[in-house]
Amino acid sequence: MNHRGVAMRRHEAPGRVGGEAGAPQRESRTAREPQSPGVAGYIADMTAQLESMATAAHLDLLAYFLAMARAEGETAAHVETDAAGTEARLG
Repeated sequence: MNHRGVAMRRHEAPGRVGGEAGAPQRESRTAREPQSPGVAGYIADMTAQLESMATAAHLDLLAYFLAMARAEGETAAHVETDAAGTEARLG
């Protein structure tokens, strides 16, 4: 039987309490892994490249959203890096 075009049902993940099965869950700051600043920086770099592509193609709204994602990635990378540096100094 061909399953193309058929929506698959998502099952609720074990241990989840309430909410939609597909709803994103926020992690606490203490649960984040040490590579979070690197991941955030990488995402910022990738979205910057996508933003320039969207701008060149005159896709202004898409470029705007990508700029917002880039800015958020840069902020997350700096906040996480600053927090790790503060902990190391106080540690």
